[in-house]
Amino acid sequence: MKELDNNFLSSKDLKKIFYSHYESLVVYAKRFIFSMDACEDLVQDVFVELWEKEVKFPDEVSLKAYLYKVVRNKCYNIIKHNKVKNKYAENIKHAIEDDNLFLKQIVEEEIVNHLYKAIEKLPERKKEIIKLSLKGLKNNEIAEELGIKLQTVKTLKSQSYKILREQFAELSTFIYFLLMD
Repeated sequence: MKELDNNFLSSKDLKKIFYSHYESLVVYAKRFIFSMDACEDLVQDVFVELWEKEVKFPDEVSLKAYLYKVVRNKCYNIIKHNKVKNKYAENIKHAIEDDNLFLKQIVEEEIVNHLYKAIEKLPERKKEIIKLSLKGLKNNEIAEELGIKLQTVKTLKSQSYKILREQFAELSTFIYFLLMD
């Protein structure tokens, strides 16, 4: 291809470019990415993007530079993504192996379960107020949402907390013995 017709790629031009550069781009990608399948997919994606973007090139050199640069950048993005995935997997592995964290997770799960069971035992209006509070609503927002006075929200919330604290007294004893073991 001497010069790209009218500076845009026809399907015929794209086919020629694909067949003349595909293998060398895959080999180039293989320098950075070890999976041949990933390299082939990556290079195919480059050609799909080339077709979709309708990028213009004044000459063959510009086209080649573009193709290699895009392949390099995509390889770099895959490497960065894999690094993040590996770091996440390593953190999860440490978390699973950490017995203290394991106990902490059990305790947190027990507390959350106990909290929701305790909330369900509250009278209906108190239950609504506590659930809205857990969603992050402020007292005045709860009052507006439920169509009640602000002071009523404060009173019912205070009474609800008292009931919940009493129910959590027995759970705190269980947690204490669990952690001391």
